[in-house]
Amino acid sequence: MDVDRDKDLVAMIKAGGVARERALSQIFSESGVKSKLNSMITNNHGNSHDGEDFYQEAIIVMDRNIREGNFRLDGSLSSYLYSIGKYLWMNHLRKKRLTLKENFSDSEMVSDAVRPDLILIDDQRKLQLQNLIGRLGQRCQNILSLWQLSYSMEEIAQKTGLQDASVARKAKYDCQQQLIKIIQSNPIYKIDLT
Repeated sequence: MDVDRDKDLVAMIKAGGVARERALSQIFSESGVKSKLNSMITNNHGNSHDGEDFYQEAIIVMDRNIREGNFRLDGSLSSYLYSIGKYLWMNHLRKKRLTLKENFSDSEMVSDAVRPDLILIDDQRKLQLQNLIGRLGQRCQNILSLWQLSYSMEEIAQKTGLQDASVARKAKYDCQQQLIKIIQSNPIYKIDLT
């Protein structure tokens, strides 16, 4: 990505709506950052599925930072995106109780004890949560997925046909409450998701 193109993409993301979606789609389809991040992750206790997940998460964080004004275009957008993905992966590894060397490099990481049981439990929690969200109506599924992707309440209202941001905020709250009731009515999930 060149500097002018990066500036255009940032402006499109700030503009919101269709322009934002086009910019994010364009960034997502760039294979350079995606393959570099995937390579770093697969070389450091991850797999290609992790690489895909963390690339998407990095785009979400980048999008939120740009829209909230927490971003300055000092370097390239691709370097910024890669840095976010790398940071997210490092935090993920810390949570899994993996020990990092003092000077982390893209090709070096050391594990005192890789805990497959914890990785499996985390994947199971994600699947259980997806299944529980699937029990909600389509409207709630749409609202919660847009909210998870850091869409503003105005954008959620527009995409779901709600009157305005305050109605979208209320709908999101109601959907979250429905999800909480589903979790509380299934004691097995209460234990597994905490």
